[in-house]
Amino acid sequence: MPDKGASTPFQGGIAGAGIASLGINSFDTPGCGPRGQARCRALLDAAAALFVEKGFALTSLSDILRQAGGSRTTLYEHFGDKEGLFRAVMERHCDRVLEEMSAMRAAGPAAMAEELEETLYRVGLHVAGTLTMPETTAILRILVSEGGRIPDIAQAFFRVGPEKTIGWLADCFRELSEAGRLRIDDPEGAAHAFIGMVVGDLLTKRLILPDEPVSMEELERYVRQSVRLFLAGTRP
Repeated sequence: MPDKGASTPFQGGIAGAGIASLGINSFDTPGCGPRGQARCRALLDAAAALFVEKGFALTSLSDILRQAGGSRTTLYEHFGDKEGLFRAVMERHCDRVLEEMSAMRAAGPAAMAEELEETLYRVGLHVAGTLTMPETTAILRILVSEGGRIPDIAQAFFRVGPEKTIGWLADCFRELSEAGRLRIDDPEGAAHAFIGMVVGDLLTKRLILPDEPVSMEELERYVRQSVRLFLAGTRP
């Protein structure tokens, strides 16, 4: 994770988002009152913290209920089992990350184009910084170790995480290209290239050495250089 005391644009201030409905019963539905939603949020928060601390295999439903309170009936009703609970944790985390990216785009392509390098720098730092979040690392490590056993959840991750990120970025590049600010023939390919550049080998490091600190100064310098290289090849 980033060095203690380091200020990052991707930590804190993340508005809660509803869970995408992908085979589980979302608690954000008609008929589920505030108390029920609060109990489900407590279960998700406890599960996320324990998955980070102990991993998936060593976290039991009893551990989660002991930390969150509530009943097995509530857990089974809304999440089904531990795998369903992990899926909900993963979807909520992806929703939160993408919500911040959407806020960056809210001003529209004209505003993005006005400060193109800084906009792409903020996007790149957000993407790279997401990988330093303990919850992100825990989710990825669980998907690597359990993905073969729960392929539907692994596939759901790509739909609600990487694929949405690439789609969002491709739309941005398409708009900037149409506005004449970038020279891009394949927005989706450019989005994949941009993500690859700003992430670099950070993903591998986080999977293999999750507890190794990431210097914010180093991360910012790397992302800045990646953005400049990307723009050198895509500016008209």
